[in-house]
Amino acid sequence: QIDGVAMGRSLGPVLANIWMAHLEEQHLLVEHSVPQPLHYRRYADDTFCLFKTLEDAYSFLEFINSVDPSTQFDIEIESEQKLPFLDTVVSRVNGQQYPVISTYVKPTDKGLFYNFASFIPSKYKGNLVGTLTYRAYKIASNYNIFNVDMQRIREKFRKNGFQTSFVDNCIGTVLNRLRTPKPPPTATVLKREVLLPLPFLGPISYIIKRRLETLVHKFHPTVQLKVVFRRGYSLRNLFSFTDKFPLKCLSGVVYSIHCKNCGPSQAYIGKTKNTLYERFYGSNGHLHPSSAKSALLRHMDTNPLCEFEFDTIKILDKCEQDLKLRYMESIYLKFEKQSLNTQEWSIPLNIM
Repeated sequence: QIDGVAMGRSLGPVLANIWMAHLEEQHLLVEHSVPQPLHYRRYADDTFCLFKTLEDAYSFLEFINSVDPSTQFDIEIESEQKLPFLDTVVSRVNGQQYPVISTYVKPTDKGLFYNFASFIPSKYKGNLVGTLTYRAYKIASNYNIFNVDMQRIREKFRKNGFQTSFVDNCIGTVLNRLRTPKPPPTATVLKREVLLPLPFLGPISYIIKRRLETLVHKFHPTVQLKVVFRRGYSLRNLFSFTDKFPLKCLSGVVYSIHCKNCGPSQAYIGKTKNTLYERFYGSNGHLHPSSAKSALLRHMDTNPLCEFEFDTIKILDKCEQDLKLRYMESIYLKFEKQSLNTQEWSIPLNIM
């Protein structure tokens, strides 16, 4: 990929909007040699266009695809007088001047939400109902369409274990807020907002929240405390499902090993960019019989009862770059130099 940014990056939508605006101003909507759309609306890189004929639509598509090779468009034609656009379905009705707009539901939609019995705050469940209600209310072009959309939403919640009374109360709260005019704001002293995240532990969390808000209001009236609940511990937090990487396969590490008989008083600090197994048992490795410069072998030759066990290696630090590993090793040798190390550093340091 040589054009644009990586998929999923936050800069992508911004640049797409800027680029589309540039194409519209310089090419798409100013070229009169091709049929122009009667109606043109765009959101990011999705456009909604009306043309007199289908031939005009394809002519315009061919033109905009010829402007820039890296910016290519697809076309979707209405089917049965309906055309989905973003989260909406725009429908033409014979005899009506304006189209009918309803909420779009994907054919693959399974209607799955989190179950009502899920261990989450009740506010999250109410917010889910309120969000879908608000969305349907803002999209629907009339109350008949809104009623059909809400019946479908209520049925989805019922299949996910939501109580009908709970759903209806949440829907009523949203509709009352939308239909009731907001009173004019009154001048008050602004309070400093403090956000306090807490793990959700069930009913006790609501008690703790009320007590905290009461205490803050009593002793710090200029502070507006907002307590939000985050997910607490789950079963997967208590167990590790990732396999532990074998010690002998680790590479790019600073390590420490001590004598089994003498203990930490006879220890060695080193680093390796290769695997630990290669560093200890490869040619010229610490425990390879033919290694002539091994401080570990010299210690065992001097003390026949001493030995070093590979599984007792302690990893002090990790890094993929050899230069950084040398700096790390030098720092450990400076402050934790062991008796088996003959060198003062791996790379000279000026540490004050």
